[in-house]
Amino acid sequence: MFTQTSGHSSWFLRILLGAVLASACTPSIAPPFLTVPAKEQEVPIVLTIGPIDTGKLVYDDAPVGGPVESSIQRTLRDTLSRTNVFKDVGILNLPPQAGEKTDPEQILAAARSQHADLLLVGEVKEFQAESMAFLGSEYSVLTRLKLQLYNVHTGALVWKKTENVKVAHEGSLQEIVLNVAVPSLSAGLLPPLIDHVQAEYLASLRGPRIAAGAVEPFGVFGGAELAKIDAELAPPTGMTPPKDHAYAVIVGIEDYRDLPKVDYAKRDAEMVRKYLVKALGYREQNIVTILNDRVTKSQLEARFEKWLPKQVSESRDAEVFVYYGGHGAPDPNTNQAFLVPYDGDPAFLETTAYPLRRLYQVLGDLPAKQVMLVMDSCFSGAGGRSVIAKGARPMLITVEDPLLASQNMVVLAAAAGNQISSAFPEKRHGLFTYYFLKGLQGEADADKDGAVDVAELYAYLKPQVETAARRMHAEQSPQLLPGTDLLKERAKLRLVDLKR
Repeated sequence: MFTQTSGHSSWFLRILLGAVLASACTPSIAPPFLTVPAKEQEVPIVLTIGPIDTGKLVYDDAPVGGPVESSIQRTLRDTLSRTNVFKDVGILNLPPQAGEKTDPEQILAAARSQHADLLLVGEVKEFQAESMAFLGSEYSVLTRLKLQLYNVHTGALVWKKTENVKVAHEGSLQEIVLNVAVPSLSAGLLPPLIDHVQAEYLASLRGPRIAAGAVEPFGVFGGAELAKIDAELAPPTGMTPPKDHAYAVIVGIEDYRDLPKVDYAKRDAEMVRKYLVKALGYREQNIVTILNDRVTKSQLEARFEKWLPKQVSESRDAEVFVYYGGHGAPDPNTNQAFLVPYDGDPAFLETTAYPLRRLYQVLGDLPAKQVMLVMDSCFSGAGGRSVIAKGARPMLITVEDPLLASQNMVVLAAAAGNQISSAFPEKRHGLFTYYFLKGLQGEADADKDGAVDVAELYAYLKPQVETAARRMHAEQSPQLLPGTDLLKERAKLRLVDLKR
């Protein structure tokens, strides 16, 4: 066991600032090499440096030139590496996004794929520069930088700090920013970060063990169990060939604006996406994923009623997959079921939510070869992944629809109309989604022919969910619609080819 060394922030600060000030007093403006002693409190985790938003580094209506973002990333990485605190420190490798800002979920996914434990991202919040010489060879520069640290396993924000620095120096503006201002900012930002991580690590070693089945705290070191579950549930090495005309919309709403949280809905959606890409042959560019506050009624309308029809109209042999994880709700006045978006209101479903019957109609009208709708939701209003207007009673809502009998559509629903869709805390997923994925992983291949079809998946999924639900003192029976007697050839639809 190691012990906390007191005052290490001060020596770190003196070394860093000393190097910066020394560079400011010499004609050279080369970045200082900071000799940082090894630390006794080593933390055996991997930290990666993610994107640094430098959009505000603008002078005279033009961006400060050069690869500023990558230079800041290298400064942070090199300084943190020389502390010898972390097992490894690297820079996140992100695929180029043509003209688009990378989605935060994609950044976290990239960090996970590169086996990082912590992700450090930043943003220049303010930048002011004033020329102090006629020819612009000396500048006074004010920079404000914000750093945020995320637990890669959970996606939780675990630390943040903003620092200001004002420097005056001769040289080009870019050199002053990168070689004087950024090291000075690092001197104020990185020591508290290291303090926090080391203190959390010590606390994790001394802290009580987490009871079996309990959810880990989402701090710096929570998430080891999540990583283990993700590895156990990893998509199989699929043999399904890539599909150029397969399109998917994945919806996951875990944190609602005004409604109870839907535990693990975000993780469910992210893992479903992985399965589509790695095992079911879907291409990344043909999958739309919308999560949490991005799931508005207008977004659902746009993706279901505009984007999907546009894709499918260009390919008559298209396949469509839709996944919804979030609250459902019944309307007591019309006996209709609704998908509830992030800002939905159970008291005003007609205007704030998306009707399930409308989704059936939209998907049924697609000229696609096959359509699969998977819903980890429920519509009784009795709890779980369902809500109901205040004062209304839970009710029996059927998710069957006559439209399904004559369409090329298969629906897998998490529960019967009077039941709730449960979370599965032990596995950090929705109960239905967990076994849906385990089935695709190969558990449902009853005849061992190296493939899983719809009938096999349902035959595996239903008893697994029912048994696990009863252990949690609940009743939950997944539904296959329009029913095995009406599915006919659709029941033989191959979902995944497994490596034999």
